[in-house]
Amino acid sequence: MIMAQPRKPKGSPNGTGGQFDHMNHTDMGLPALDVSTQPVGGQFIDKTAEIAEKLFDRKQDWDDLPIGGCYRINDFGDYVTEDDWRDVWDEHPLEEKAWMLADNGQYTTDEVAHMSPAEIEHAYDAGGFHPAYVFYTEKYEDDDYDLDEPIGATVADRVRHTGEQLAGQSRESMDFEPGETVHATPDGFVGEHEWEQAWGDQPLYARAAYELSCRHPGLHMENLSPKQIITMNNSEQAYEQYVWGTGRSNETDTDLDHDTRLNMDMYRQNERNAQYAGRDLNNVICMREAAYTGNDGTLTTQVRQSTLRVLDAPDPTGDMDSLSTIALGLNHDPVHTVEMLTGQMNTMAASEGVGLQQTLVQQLAAHPDASAQRNARALSTVLTCVESNADDMQGAAWLSASVRLYADCVGGVGDRAETRRWAQQIATMPGGGRPLATARTVASAIVLHIDGAMGAE
Repeated sequence: MIMAQPRKPKGSPNGTGGQFDHMNHTDMGLPALDVSTQPVGGQFIDKTAEIAEKLFDRKQDWDDLPIGGCYRINDFGDYVTEDDWRDVWDEHPLEEKAWMLADNGQYTTDEVAHMSPAEIEHAYDAGGFHPAYVFYTEKYEDDDYDLDEPIGATVADRVRHTGEQLAGQSRESMDFEPGETVHATPDGFVGEHEWEQAWGDQPLYARAAYELSCRHPGLHMENLSPKQIITMNNSEQAYEQYVWGTGRSNETDTDLDHDTRLNMDMYRQNERNAQYAGRDLNNVICMREAAYTGNDGTLTTQVRQSTLRVLDAPDPTGDMDSLSTIALGLNHDPVHTVEMLTGQMNTMAASEGVGLQQTLVQQLAAHPDASAQRNARALSTVLTCVESNADDMQGAAWLSASVRLYADCVGGVGDRAETRRWAQQIATMPGGGRPLATARTVASAIVLHIDGAMGAE
């Protein structure tokens, strides 16, 4: 569901007539923004490694660990207690997160070195980060739980029952305060109090079993041991090794029924967006803009992933993470982002050596198949949402508007004369910056296409 947002550039398609006000007219009583937005660099990464060396002075084998929380610190099966972990990283929270991210299944050390402090915080706290080698786990009383034995049907049923209880307590994102800790469910979010109350005296691995079963409902949870559950919940790589490396392809998520797949997709989306609970899209985009320090090569990939997600999402306009990523791409990597978005709306590959405008004209002249038209209509809705909420200081909202007009042409949506009128307005709009320049290029291609089509009639 698209929330009503009054923010639109003045005179934009379907605009409300209001222009963004970028001036701070009142004293908000807020602390000054941290000006340190540069990458942390190699020396910072070296410092994290020096701190982490103290962990290895305290390492233990699994069998020697006391009961309670612990961290695995490498892929050789060495562990430290939770208390030792906290002692080592005390007063070094950013270094802790950077060390967890580096070479831990998702980001290389070099990629982390090129992140700003805010980007490290975001990457670590985002729901999509699942460490492969270093992660938190639990050791339980051997008399109560055998970590290597399956949890069985009784425990699995209790986990499912608790999940149903949480589903009934779920609320929408905007029902929470910004910054409030929430937990994802397929039906929305629950607060920390409801979460703790629901799990009561159940072992901590039961929570991991619930999260894992929501993310990968094809798994036969009753056949998994606590150790397997915790490991796979912390590491997507461990999950893939389990289902593909051990001949359990029947437990993948490929043959789910419609309702189960829908619940899985909604949980994954909510898990990504739990960090933005209580915030609208404009707020999320502004937060991510403030934290952005430059494209280190990952933004293009992130835009591609986000575009594919929203095309397959059950609630695309509610996916704050993906929509704000697309907004970042429009603002900071406009040409590649346009190529990614328009590429999902046609089956024609770009001709080598041909500029963006001519490529778009050629693509618009081709006859889109049903899949391309479906994608175009879906992206038109998504881009309308981005357009309404993107900060237009650099022309990102206008670029979103021009790509939306492109999508309307491909999808056969709207009046052709009206589309041309808005495209002509954007094509002749003055101003600098790459996003606005790219918006003019896209809009000019639309005008050329419509003029050519009308002339041929």
